[in-house]
Amino acid sequence: MAKFIVHIGDGKCGSSAMQAAMFDARTTLKEQGFLYKSHHRTSGNFCLGTLLGKSTRGNNARQREFALQTIAQLSAELDDVDYVLVSSEAFLTLDPEEVVEILQMITLDIERIDVIAYVRDPLGMYLSLAQQSIKASYRFPRPDTYVRPLDRFLDKFQSYPMIDSVTVRMFDRSQLVKANAVADFEHVICELTGKEGLGLEHINENTSLSSEQMVVLQDYRAKFCRDIDGKAAPGSSRLIDFMMTMNENGLVGNKPTLSSDAAALVAQGNADIIDRLNRLYGFTLRCDRPEVGSIPAERSWSHISNILTDVQPGYVHHIKMLVPAFNPALEAGDMEKGLKSMHKLIELEPSKAEAIERATKIYWTTESIAGLVSS
Repeated sequence: MAKFIVHIGDGKCGSSAMQAAMFDARTTLKEQGFLYKSHHRTSGNFCLGTLLGKSTRGNNARQREFALQTIAQLSAELDDVDYVLVSSEAFLTLDPEEVVEILQMITLDIERIDVIAYVRDPLGMYLSLAQQSIKASYRFPRPDTYVRPLDRFLDKFQSYPMIDSVTVRMFDRSQLVKANAVADFEHVICELTGKEGLGLEHINENTSLSSEQMVVLQDYRAKFCRDIDGKAAPGSSRLIDFMMTMNENGLVGNKPTLSSDAAALVAQGNADIIDRLNRLYGFTLRCDRPEVGSIPAERSWSHISNILTDVQPGYVHHIKMLVPAFNPALEAGDMEKGLKSMHKLIELEPSKAEAIERATKIYWTTESIAGLVSS
C-alpha cells in the first residue's frame, strides 16, 4: 500500500525551491525510501492537473504527455519505496477529491495521505501574483477584486475523509526552520515520517523582478504578445531570462512595494480570512484593516505601475533600450543607444556591472544582434 505526502502550495511560498531541491536529490531520496518524479526541475507536478482537464500557461497537450509520463514512472517504482512525494502549488485550489483522483491514477491501493500547505500574508501574495501574472499576460488581478479564501481551501482538505493529516505552515522567513522554505519543508516531512533528515539542499529559487523590470515586461506583453495572452511566448521568456541574469548580484532597479492604495484594497478584501487563519492555526500573519476613509476611489488598475511605489522612469527607459523590440536600431546594427543605456544602468548600479554586461551580451546573442558587448 502506498503512503503519499502531498505538498499543495500555496503558490509564491517557496514551492519552486522545494521542487528544485527534491528534483536534485531524487536518487538520494529514493535510497531513503522516498519517490519523487517531475519532468522539470522547478515545475513540480503542476502538469498533473491536465489529467483532470485543467489548463496551464504552456502547451496543454504537451503538459498532459508529461503528466502521463510522471504517473507511469511513479506507478512503476512505488513498490520500492515507503513514501511517494507529490508537489503542486495548484493543488490548494482544487477540491480534495480531485487531488485524491490524481493519486488514484498512480495506485488505487492507498494507505495514507498527509498534506502539507504553506500560506503567506495577502499583501506579499498579491504582489507576487501580480508579478507572476505579467510573465504570461499583460493583465494582472485588480487589488480591489483580489480575495484568496485560504481558510475555505484548507477547510476542505481538513475535513476530507481520505486525508489523514494536514500540516499548515506560515510562509515567513522569521517563522521557517533555518529561515528557509526547503529546510522547513524537510523538517515537516521528517516529523511526519520519523526520518532524521532527507539531505535536501536548502536552496532559494529567487525569480523576482524589480519594479522597473515589471513595467518593461508588462509593456512588452501588451505590445508584442497581446494575441497570445495568458500563454508563455519565446520573446517574453527570453526577456525574463535577460532580467533574471541581470539581477544575479541583486535587483537592477527598485524592490517592488505595494502602493498604500493598493495595499488598503487588498487588506480590505482579505482581513477576515487572515483573522480566521490566525485563530485556527496560531499564526501571526499581518493584514491590517484599512482605516475608515482610507479606501481609495474607483480608478483604473490596468498598468502594473498603478500598484507600485517608486518606479523610476530612467531605469524603465534604459532597460527598454536594451530590448530590440523596443529599440529597432539594435537589429539594424546601430548599437549606440543600446550601449549607452547599458553603461547608464552600470552607472546607476555599479556593484552589478558584471551581471548587467553579461546579461546584455547573452540576451543580444539569443536575439541574434550583431556587434556584441565587449569587455
